[in-house]
Amino acid sequence: MMRFFVAVCILAFAAPAAHAGGFNLTWGTGCWRDNPATLHSFVCDSNDGSASFTVSFAPDRNLDNFNSFYAVLNLQSDSPNMPDWWQLTDLGGCREGALSTSAEFAAVPGGCADPWQGQIPSYSITWRTALFPGVGYGDIPAPNRAQFRVSYGTAPPLPLVIGPEYYGFRATINYQKTVGADACGGCSTPVILVLNEVTLVARVPNVLTGPLDNMCLHWQAAGATPCSATPVRNRTWGQLKSLYR
Repeated sequence: MMRFFVAVCILAFAAPAAHAGGFNLTWGTGCWRDNPATLHSFVCDSNDGSASFTVSFAPDRNLDNFNSFYAVLNLQSDSPNMPDWWQLTDLGGCREGALSTSAEFAAVPGGCADPWQGQIPSYSITWRTALFPGVGYGDIPAPNRAQFRVSYGTAPPLPLVIGPEYYGFRATINYQKTVGADACGGCSTPVILVLNEVTLVARVPNVLTGPLDNMCLHWQAAGATPCSATPVRNRTWGQLKSLYR
């Protein structure tokens, strides 16, 4: 019995520890480790300027043929309906064109690594609300919610290794139509942003569903909606692929 116990202990110490992969979300243009910030407050008194947030990730295993990633963020406002100020991208939306993204790593050197190794990836974004739900993307968001989907990819495939935190992308929301005759209401309404999923596409996809440090941001102080109001909804890889067709 003692020999069996010793053998089990040796095997336990010899087994390699599992590497914890995941993602981070922070306000600003750098990664979480460069600027850990969960709250952004804006007095909503100008049409000039912008706010940015950044997504980064770390695989939980080595990927020798990584070629793209998908990220899914969900938002919820304290108000019964998502304010017009947050109708950001769609044709006819109150602030059409107010949202942009970039994966330009050279512009934000810091604690993260470049997953594209100097290449410029292509991308697509989708911003969905109850007013602009899109076609073929599943359930329509609730009136006070929005969903933001981002994909970046390149060819040929590249290797990613466990250990580093990689820079994903930054999203920038400009302040156009905040004040003035054509202003879109609701800038001062508190909103939470939750990063629920990052899928690293490779021969065998690496689906990340938990944070390294942080997955939730607050727009405006004193918000009443908790981060748990937009729970993680795990999906199979087949379901994820169907979202981006």
